[in-house]
Amino acid sequence: MKYLLILLFSITTAYCYGQLVNDGGNIKIQPGAYIFCGGNVENKNAGNISNDGRLEIQGNFLNAATYNSATADDSLILSGGGNVTLNAGASALNYLYINKTANSNYVTLTNNVTVTSKLIYNSGTLTTDPIANNYTLNAAISVPFEFTAGREIIGRVMRTGWVNNQNIVFNQPYMNVTTTGGTSPGSFTVNMIPQANGGDPTQNEREVKRKFEFTQTGGTGFTADISYPYLDAELNTNTEPGLVPWSLVTGEWNGKLSPVTRDGAINYVTVSGISGSEINNEWKLADAKYTFNMTAYIKGAWNNPTGLMRTLLNSSNLLPLSQPFNTAPFNYAGTESVATIPNANVVDWVLLDFRKPASGLPADATPATSIGKKAAFILNNGSITDLDGVTPLAFDINKQGNGFFVIKTRNHLAIMSNSLPSNVSGSYTNNFSVLANNYKNPSATSDPVTLLAATGIGSTLYGMWPGDVNRNGSVTTSDVTPINIAIAGPVSGNTFVYNVRDVNYDRNVTTADVSVTNTSIAAFAQASASKPPPPNGLIIEKELKSHVPGEGR
Repeated sequence: MKYLLILLFSITTAYCYGQLVNDGGNIKIQPGAYIFCGGNVENKNAGNISNDGRLEIQGNFLNAATYNSATADDSLILSGGGNVTLNAGASALNYLYINKTANSNYVTLTNNVTVTSKLIYNSGTLTTDPIANNYTLNAAISVPFEFTAGREIIGRVMRTGWVNNQNIVFNQPYMNVTTTGGTSPGSFTVNMIPQANGGDPTQNEREVKRKFEFTQTGGTGFTADISYPYLDAELNTNTEPGLVPWSLVTGEWNGKLSPVTRDGAINYVTVSGISGSEINNEWKLADAKYTFNMTAYIKGAWNNPTGLMRTLLNSSNLLPLSQPFNTAPFNYAGTESVATIPNANVVDWVLLDFRKPASGLPADATPATSIGKKAAFILNNGSITDLDGVTPLAFDINKQGNGFFVIKTRNHLAIMSNSLPSNVSGSYTNNFSVLANNYKNPSATSDPVTLLAATGIGSTLYGMWPGDVNRNGSVTTSDVTPINIAIAGPVSGNTFVYNVRDVNYDRNVTTADVSVTNTSIAAFAQASASKPPPPNGLIIEKELKSHVPGEGR
């Protein structure tokens, strides 16, 4: 076998404008020496490259033999134009420089690569080819990574020799991980795939177009603080102030809403306290704030001649400035409040709840399945708005996917939508004035909503059943009693008041409220009498109840 011995001494420079193939020979690059190769460099068949200087390559680097450094001070520099591959074989690289002519020039790993002293990433695109392969760029946590602005490693980066309480850089300066508590892992791996390189998170949900995966070896009882970088071009209609990390658990995206910090200028989101059991999922960023375009009517407030609901509580300055659902049975602890009622068309406050049962079945959409809740305003035309009295309601939810929307008032039966499909725009829409858009309990003999009027505009629109004065999810004669007690009581308790017994929203508790409540009871009795017997196993209901799971059921 023929061997070639090449010795390059200090301050010696050698140029190779074609390919350099070391086929079983020995190449020695002394400290201070420099070899430039304009093509590929291949080391094979028991060849040896001992590099204590600098080796700059503008083509591919393939090491299938021995590459080492006696002084641990070698530099492998990948430069020039075009796309190239990097395969260090079983050898480690001390100093790796990525210095391609343009950022569109790729350096693609075709094997695992270990860097032991320093990574300097000036230009080009360094990728581990994460879609097609499982290669990793490995480095101990003591190895510094230097990035020129805008450069990031596509794919898998493993940091070894892991210890707690150190902020470790991975794919770019703002792809960081810190672990605390418990027993620290031995190593930690981040797989980060931007949109431009195929980073499309699983499922067709609301998402920033960048994918993250994390794995670790060993470690128990620790938590992690992780920063998730992104590009403006990947936002995909998401708004930066609402971005939170989401993890995919058993086919369902779960939002990590707090504690979260955001930097919209540098483009990263950091979340603290991720448990070890949560880490090993697919992760993404997405806006947690969803918009709910909802329309509903409160029958007691309906004024048929105008085709609108009454706003007398508003015009008389009787509406509270803070949400009124903070007592039983609602017990809602939200802090929604306004300095003034923002719109003359506001009728009252309403409480909105979005539910997502694990089964996906409406019968399981109990209060325990709530994934977001907010108090808001309902306008005289049925629109439900946020606290500005104009824009559609919006609030944070912590799970993505189809769900059920619930509307509650102070003295009408709650209503719930059928399953509303999720979408990438982060919005849900439902018009409750259409009978078919309301969930109907199969054991109920009543409809979940009632016609607003027998004639005119109200004869084609549905609204919430009035008269749940006791707020127990049903309307019976027991709801009439507190109305009569208020009527018989002092004027201060029944005139010009914001009172749950004012079922028709005219500011006063009168026999008109008794009449409205009795109308609900009578309508239910009439409907029940005309209904066919229920299917086997279902019990016919004896009173008018809300169809919403957990509301009087």
